[in-house]
Amino acid sequence: MAKGALISVGGGVMRHAAYPTSVNQRILAAVLAAGDGAVASHMSAAGLWRLDGIAGPDDEVEVTVRRPRDPRAVPGIVHRTLDLGPADVEPRQLIPRTTAARTLLDLAGRLGPGELEAALDDAERRGLVWRPHLRWRSEELRRRGRRGVPALARLLDRTEGRPLGDSWLEQAAIRHIVTAGLPVPRVQVRKRKVGGGIARVDLFWDDARLVVELAGHRSHSTRRQRQADAERSARLGLGGWLVVEFTYEDVVERPDYVVEMIGAYLERAR
Repeated sequence: MAKGALISVGGGVMRHAAYPTSVNQRILAAVLAAGDGAVASHMSAAGLWRLDGIAGPDDEVEVTVRRPRDPRAVPGIVHRTLDLGPADVEPRQLIPRTTAARTLLDLAGRLGPGELEAALDDAERRGLVWRPHLRWRSEELRRRGRRGVPALARLLDRTEGRPLGDSWLEQAAIRHIVTAGLPVPRVQVRKRKVGGGIARVDLFWDDARLVVELAGHRSHSTRRQRQADAERSARLGLGGWLVVEFTYEDVVERPDYVVEMIGAYLERAR
């Protein structure tokens, strides 16, 4: 420390001066300063899990410890709880943190409905949460009056049985479609193309024989990739399927247009 190689970050924790500072470094320092059993939690855990719909960790690092512990000199906010059990902690990471399920439960009272839904969709799509476990833990914590848990429970009820897309873009489109009251599509359906081969389509309505393809950013796609996509759509059309494509910008910036067009195509088929 006298030579400046080590710098104190609080709570008896030091960092090496040559290593670049980062959010993750600050979170780890706070967890170490909080002592045994401490975990990153709330917005800090959401940032570590990289959950969609959440802007990222606040300026203040957040950690949780079990009562009656009350650590001092921690460079961050310390939450003390009696409800932090083994089922709530993910120890298999460099930075100990609350599980994605517990993180959603902790943040349910802070997030808006859209933010919470996007975070839940992302966690479920990536296999970070399992609905039966999340419902069980919600009921356990609801009995103890934890704020925000009812909002997550209602969201689970409302989205039960809804398909999960293969990407963030697909999931966002499904949320728009379901919210608008349109029929729920099947996702990632495999269809045989005229001329041979199998095509996997993003969203599919069987009765209408409607295929919706969602095109992400194409700035890095090659001419050959675009050519293959065009041929794929053409061969699907020969099979009697109507193929409609929307861009990333359509889904993000013009969701009303996307919903209007899908609704019109479904109505025409009906």
